[in-house]
Amino acid sequence: MKEIEELLQKYNYFKYEQLRSIKQLADAIVVTLVVLDDEGEDVASVDITFQGVSASRILDNSVLSLMDMGFGITLIKEKDLYGFALGSGSTMLHVHNAPLYIVASDIKIQEY
Repeated sequence: MKEIEELLQKYNYFKYEQLRSIKQLADAIVVTLVVLDDEGEDVASVDITFQGVSASRILDNSVLSLMDMGFGITLIKEKDLYGFALGSGSTMLHVHNAPLYIVASDIKIQEY
């Protein structure tokens, strides 16, 4: 959980950044978030791989750039499950009510 909190603080919860893509694999879902500079150029990318997905509401990649990232993302761990959602929240209830969400038993984070 410490790694998640550090990531969220480092990138200010991805407020005003871009949700670039969501890839559904056979056994996982990979979310790519991109940090932009003032000119809109990519500065950093973060892949979050969700394994053991138990619930999700995924949108088509063609509409992701239209999503309002003004409130950033939620990435929490509650009762041995990880919850990811658009918007600011601190509980799994927020996750399940978000327009885009993923609930999984394990995550892996890769920055590049």
